[in-house]
Amino acid sequence: MNAAYDMYAETNPAFISFLLYRFVKSYIESDQRGPHFSLSFVAVPIALSDRVQPSFSSTNATTGFLAWLNRFPEIRFGLQQDVEAANENTITGLRTALHGELLALDGTGRLTLGAAKKPPENTKAKLPSRPKSAVSRIERLGVWMSQAGRPSLIFSALEIRP
Repeated sequence: MNAAYDMYAETNPAFISFLLYRFVKSYIESDQRGPHFSLSFVAVPIALSDRVQPSFSSTNATTGFLAWLNRFPEIRFGLQQDVEAANENTITGLRTALHGELLALDGTGRLTLGAAKKPPENTKAKLPSRPKSAVSRIERLGVWMSQAGRPSLIFSALEIRP
């Protein structure tokens, strides 16, 4: 029996909010203040992009954001278009996460974990390979971006504008 792959499932607001939850969770493990919400608009399109998978498969959490970009400068090509194309999905996923209290937004624009019941830790393991890879990429981005500095530095290094 063949299973059909639903390519639109990855743009589902619930899945995007789960991605953002994992991003914030991994970011907070290194920087308790949480990421500025603007980083969501970079992290989600990178995580959902299959074209960046080869660059992630040769890295780990200790590689670092700038080291990754130095090793794979081609990541920047087309990234602005990816960010713009994913904008509405990111907004909808962010709204879903905030409305459902999976995430919260503090007075400085930083995302924190919300008051809602958290998804089980084994949720990622139950996903098909493509969404599971997206979750792994966004978790790694959370760690890297927490150590990279201000959002303006990240946007500048990626050569994109928010």
